[in-house]
Amino acid sequence: MRARTNQAKDERRTAFLMAAMDEFFENGFAAARVDDIARRAGLSKGTLYLYFKSKKELFQGLIDMAAAPKRQQLEKIVSEAPTATAAIEGFLRFAPVIVRQSIVPRIIKVMIGDSRRFPEVAHTYNQQVIERTLGLIADILKRGHDNGEFTVEDPKLTASLVIAPIFMSLVWHILFEQDSSDGNDFVDLEALFSLHHKMLMKALGAGNTA
Repeated sequence: MRARTNQAKDERRTAFLMAAMDEFFENGFAAARVDDIARRAGLSKGTLYLYFKSKKELFQGLIDMAAAPKRQQLEKIVSEAPTATAAIEGFLRFAPVIVRQSIVPRIIKVMIGDSRRFPEVAHTYNQQVIERTLGLIADILKRGHDNGEFTVEDPKLTASLVIAPIFMSLVWHILFEQDSSDGNDFVDLEALFSLHHKMLMKALGAGNTA
């Protein structure tokens, strides 16, 4: 039965995306079958094709669903921060949300598993998520340097250092925390990123510039 309202269409689209995420995560992008994704969603294969033409479009939809809201939140944090220093602090305080309250770790796992067979999948994520995040951080660092808040020789390279612990945490979460029965493998993300922030500010000479 065809969805009649925009809400019903959105619900079906979300159902297909979440079913695709489960299928990609459990079986890998290459082995995932559209028939199985439709079955997981409780809908027909024909209905799925009304919303997505291929597995690649499903993966793109997952990127949009995972990345767009978080990117908007990050951009809001950065735009409302009174200083570059405050923007970096806000960004790192938000990092645990990305790791533990989003499907980003699951997407990362799929890309690690199939990046060689389907490099365009990883390339799409790199362009639309990683590069844009790096650009956002690089702009903050350049602003802080220009304002005299701290010293940054290469904002773009330094941006990679700023977000490196986030990627480490994403991989750690998906590899070790998903099946941890006693919680011993869990990282205190709030403490981790607080420490990272302190070390980063010290390395940048925050508050010590002339």
